[in-house]
Amino acid sequence: MSALDTEFAAPPALADRVAMVRAQLAPIRSRRALLDSYRRESLCRLATTAQSPDSAAEVLELAYALRWMELDSEAPAVDPPAMTQNGLVDE
Repeated sequence: MSALDTEFAAPPALADRVAMVRAQLAPIRSRRALLDSYRRESLCRLATTAQSPDSAAEVLELAYALRWMELDSEAPAVDPPAMTQNGLVDE
């Protein structure tokens, strides 16, 4: 099973909740934007004290992790010669 498969080993109710959050994250097209969104979400979770199984925090973490991996797999391959000029990297 691929890490990007939506059918991961989780109870159906948890998988459904993760799928719902992932659908909301689908419009996010870059890891930077996803990280900004995750930071905002995590600020909202600071008020909670304990994380129980199947909690909202667990759902968010799974959904964000899966979207992070999806964005990596969707990234276009970079042509190394296009990044360099005369063999030197322009920084």
